[in-house]
Amino acid sequence: MGKLLSDAQIQGFRDDGYVSGIPVLDPAEVADLVARTEAFEAERPQDVAWAFDIKANLLLDWVYRLGCNGRLLDAVEDLIGPDLLMTNGVYRNKAPGSAVDYGWHQDSARIQVEPCFVIAYVALSPATPENGCLRVIPGTHDRVRPFSLTEGSGQRRRLVARVIDVDESAAVDLALAPGEAAIFHSNLIHGSAPNRSDARRMALLYDYTPAEARQNVGRGSGQLVRGTDRWGHFAPEPVPEPGLTEANVLGRRAILSTYHENVLMGPRLPGETATFPDRPY
Repeated sequence: MGKLLSDAQIQGFRDDGYVSGIPVLDPAEVADLVARTEAFEAERPQDVAWAFDIKANLLLDWVYRLGCNGRLLDAVEDLIGPDLLMTNGVYRNKAPGSAVDYGWHQDSARIQVEPCFVIAYVALSPATPENGCLRVIPGTHDRVRPFSLTEGSGQRRRLVARVIDVDESAAVDLALAPGEAAIFHSNLIHGSAPNRSDARRMALLYDYTPAEARQNVGRGSGQLVRGTDRWGHFAPEPVPEPGLTEANVLGRRAILSTYHENVLMGPRLPGETATFPDRPY
């Protein structure tokens, strides 16, 4: 037995590349996060698109705090060890009828990390096949597959890798109740379909990286959320102040400008200037 996961769940992750249906939040905790999210959207609609994007954990204290949730970290520790960096936190919300389709991809395709990082999807609303829940191809975490580059759906000017040949007949839907999480290997082929329902899909996704890990291109950055970092392969990131403060905005901007070669943004292309969702005014 691990700290939270059973031996069968841990073995399932090793064999299939994912574990799902992990209870992380109680109903009151879910309600609090939903209320904070909706209050921000109502009060600062002009900031939603960029503040909910890459490394929202450097901007919004409640995003950071959820990423430090003890039950979530226990599950991650059971899979990749005790020394953990949170290397990204991002909202992935889909409005009713949203056509956003995150095609089949592997998060480690463009920049590989060894030992692997994992991605945790924390559901703040029901995640169903109808509203575009995660879909995975079990057992595809053994290696990086051939891919093509395209502009990401809903991620303007961000190149993303799309796996060229996928056997969709093997796909599994990761349906989740609010407060449950799914954790999957960074090599696992996954995606999600448009929201064809009349209900919103709301989720926060986190990348967790073993502190000992190295990128094969560039240097990443992260917040140490458990254990120690005796290696220093990833640059340290600050903890956000409460609220969307100027210090948080400038701190995130400095991190993304300095450590541009991260797994979401990919390798720096020749002559490329670092671009990322940022305050537009």
